[in-house]
Amino acid sequence: MLSKEVVKLLNEQINKEMYAANLYLSMSSWCYENSLDGAGAFLFAHASEESDHAKKLITYLN
Repeated sequence: MLSKEVVKLLNEQINKEMYAANLYLSMSSWCYENSLDGAGAFLFAHASEESDHAKKLITYLN
């Protein structure tokens, strides 16, 4: 059983991972709209990584 403090910290980390994923997606979209396809693809991949991190933490908590 995880302590309440650990659960709180893991939830905070999940929020940070999802915030980063959304930020990277927004930046990726901007890059694609401005013909910066390489940077857009790079940022899109990083958004997926951040989302995967959050999913792993959520799975761990459940």
